[in-house]
Amino acid sequence: MKRRLITYMALPVVWCLVSGYVTIGSLFLGLIFGMIVVEPFSKLYRLDEVVHPTGDWLAKIPKKIKYFYVLIKEIIKANIVVAKIVLSPTINIKPGIIAVPIRTKTNIGITGIANTITLTPGTLTVDISDDKSILYVHSIDATDPQGVRDSIRDDLEKYVLEAFE
Repeated sequence: MKRRLITYMALPVVWCLVSGYVTIGSLFLGLIFGMIVVEPFSKLYRLDEVVHPTGDWLAKIPKKIKYFYVLIKEIIKANIVVAKIVLSPTINIKPGIIAVPIRTKTNIGITGIANTITLTPGTLTVDISDDKSILYVHSIDATDPQGVRDSIRDDLEKYVLEAFE
């Protein structure tokens, strides 16, 4: 409820900034629109884990910087691979969905890995197993499924685990 109240107070301010008018009417309109948007989604979207900063958040800053460095490097590498595929006169790819086992069990870790995979060009996380141990990843070139699994585990998941778990 507290989070929703903060959202209700922030949305009228955002509405005024977007509309360019700061009046009682625009604040009220922002509040009404905010309630229309927040209420239905507050019932749909419930966090099953509450994230509280722990004492080691400061110690993990270098690991988060390393993660973002690796993510940018992987995005650049994947962009080059996808560009080669697109610019090639013959397309020798075999797209497919690959089951990728993951080591993390927390929602933050799973979301981090899934989003990292999706941010990398040529791959897209499409589903997760019921027991949350396998991500199903669509790859633009699945000719070497084990190579894709190893790349995700060694180049992406490792750094997500270090930075966010």
